[in-house]
Amino acid sequence: MAERARVRVLPDVVIDQIAAGEVIERPASVLKELVDNALDAGATRIDVTLEAAGQERISVADDGGGMDREDALAALERHATSKIERLEDLAGIASLGFRGEALPSIAAVSRMVLETAPAGGEGTVVRVEGGRVSEVERASRARGTTVDVRQLFYNTPARKRFLKTHATEQAHLVQCLVESALARIDVGWRATHGSRAILSLAPAGELRERLAALYDMAYADTLLDVPPLAEGAVAVDGLAQRPIAAGASRRRQLVLVNGRPVDAPEIVRAAVRGYRSTLPAGTRPDLFLRIDVDPAAVDVNVHPAKREVRFRDPAAVAAVVEEAVRAALGAGPAVAAAYLPRAARIGGRALRVAEPSAPGPDQLALFVSRRSRPAAAALSEPEPAAGGVLPELDRAAVEAGLWQLHDRFILAQTSRGLAVIDQHSAHERILYEEVVHDLRSAPRPAQRLLFPLVLHLTPLQRSTWESYRGMIEALGFEIEPFGGDSVAVSAVPAFRHTFDPEDALAGLLDDLAQPGRGSADMNQHERVARTFACKAAIKAGAPLSREEMAELIDRLFATRLPYDDVHGRPAILQIGLADLDRHFGRH
Repeated sequence: MAERARVRVLPDVVIDQIAAGEVIERPASVLKELVDNALDAGATRIDVTLEAAGQERISVADDGGGMDREDALAALERHATSKIERLEDLAGIASLGFRGEALPSIAAVSRMVLETAPAGGEGTVVRVEGGRVSEVERASRARGTTVDVRQLFYNTPARKRFLKTHATEQAHLVQCLVESALARIDVGWRATHGSRAILSLAPAGELRERLAALYDMAYADTLLDVPPLAEGAVAVDGLAQRPIAAGASRRRQLVLVNGRPVDAPEIVRAAVRGYRSTLPAGTRPDLFLRIDVDPAAVDVNVHPAKREVRFRDPAAVAAVVEEAVRAALGAGPAVAAAYLPRAARIGGRALRVAEPSAPGPDQLALFVSRRSRPAAAALSEPEPAAGGVLPELDRAAVEAGLWQLHDRFILAQTSRGLAVIDQHSAHERILYEEVVHDLRSAPRPAQRLLFPLVLHLTPLQRSTWESYRGMIEALGFEIEPFGGDSVAVSAVPAFRHTFDPEDALAGLLDDLAQPGRGSADMNQHERVARTFACKAAIKAGAPLSREEMAELIDRLFATRLPYDDVHGRPAILQIGLADLDRHFGRH
């Protein structure tokens, strides 16, 4: 019989390496911990040097507060930190780091040099190998700290074998740098890998400016400002991608909670819900969201790597995020201008498309002809109507500035140039929001037919009708079985435009029968409304009178999201007068 194993206390070196395994998963974990420490120390500039995808060297230098000799040695002890003192401090953590595990964990699995100095004080250099301090000496240096980590996992070859390829580990390192640079746009960053510069960023004043420096201005132009929204102890702002620019995979989605990059799928799902009825099927938008909450209302002490957080009231946070994103999609009057390439071609020459402008009250009075207003009024900004609804306008003045192009587009003279409106997309948006409201409150008005319309349904259409019968009747259809697979339609939705009820009903049943159509975040009401709006909306090729065009515009701007149709396509394009002048050489 085997001898029973005795319970024993592990040596410190083994304890240190176990702790390192929890905190230090890969080179990017080292980089993150060192960058967090630099930011907590008040750094305004951070320089990073990498070699061999971080396996041979990770060096982080900052100009933060620095440490004296005593603090430098204490920082290498496990659970030694300057960021918390009492148990109560864990309930309101405002710093990025707080566990006091990073430096000793890194030192346990590497050869590390810590060089630091406080303002006006003497510098200190501490050399550590495998968790053991080998040398401490004085140094002359400016205020700040440099941590130079070499030969990561040299003493734990099993850990090193589990690392991925250099390309994969390098990608994780760059992602860590990008997230930190987006979290702290007020800090200057420089990073090199070997002899190659991979990052060089001056401090920025706005998140959009930092994104333009990281990627390019064309990418930054695909993003909408998420205006600050605060409810209770939660505040949200940031940037969200225009629906038409969203890609098929999750590319760039960053959530910052009190300045900390976190993995928060529930927050991303809430943001995507804010896109309802605007995203093309199968696409995911890029998101850069900053959430500020009372530190006491969020627990960051959930995971050693601090990538997860737990909100005291997650539903309240998700609701604010969803509302903030929805507000961003409905806020900008020139949203659609950036949907085209930045240089559109007209007559073989390049025409710069108007830059998106900040939403202003003049957008709501967009369709008043300039000639119809007194000169003083043309220069002043009219007051927007309550609730964002288009104010009462002079209908004759509106109609005078409208034209229809090829029975597909409405051209409208605006105070700033020209607006082009897709009549089908505009009517889709109007019908969608009206139908969603009606399905949740009262049935839509119906128009009784003099003679019932008899339709033959396929077995799949018949099954779909039976599944959605209540909602289809709420749209205004009155349908009864008529023997076999036939049904009799005795009433249809009442519309003020030409409407083919047979085609709309058949298309509605066909689309609803297809699994996976639409966003996973849509409920049944929204899916029915989206499909019906697409089938029942005014089609391209339908001529409209000026009165009908003006009414369509009135109703469009009474919706919550007038700038996109239900498929995520733009409904409005604006071209500025200054751009037209430039194109025709009038400058």
